[in-house]
Amino acid sequence: MKLKERIINKAIDLFNERGISSTSPNQIAAELNISTGNLTYHYKTKAVLVKKVYEKMHEDSADFINPEGYLTLNDFRKSMMKFRDFIDKHSFFFQDLVFILRNYPEVGKLYEQSNLRRFKQGRMLFDYYIETGRMIPEEEGINYNYLTHNVWMIGAFWNIQGKILSSDQIFAKPMDLLDMTWYLILPYLTAKGREEYAQINAFLEKQEDVGK
Repeated sequence: MKLKERIINKAIDLFNERGISSTSPNQIAAELNISTGNLTYHYKTKAVLVKKVYEKMHEDSADFINPEGYLTLNDFRKSMMKFRDFIDKHSFFFQDLVFILRNYPEVGKLYEQSNLRRFKQGRMLFDYYIETGRMIPEEEGINYNYLTHNVWMIGAFWNIQGKILSSDQIFAKPMDLLDMTWYLILPYLTAKGREEYAQINAFLEKQEDVGK
């Protein structure tokens, strides 16, 4: 692995561990056993490094939703699994989001682009489910732009809300991001969609039983 990639990966590790505001280029260099000069040769300032970290995040999240070909409701579940794993891998970003947007405006612009892309892809996915009879049509009282936005909000702030209020204080078992988004779209499913939803759950339960 090239040094530039190692620097990015180590920066992500330390940002997750200490927070972005508490991690300096000197500390990253020390963890890699290189000189600070060697690090700044590749990334002149911390702002440049943070931007490169997010550019990698932006690239890695490009295919969360790919609304092409025949898609089942399980494709929505898989896309949320990718997003959940992405959030876990880059927890610092979502926990320090306000700080990052205030102090790194270029990253803020890229983050807006990422969110607009996810919003468009998510809306296209819901439109596809409507066309194929799995979700009810949009009519008065139903707005799929709002639903898409709510799914994004839950995902983007999932780790933060977990630090404020533990889900096991409310629910019988700890609530996962996948569970929360499933229940969010459930009221919008048609009879066909609910049947597919039940089939997916039955399949997943069998997999859990096999794994025990």
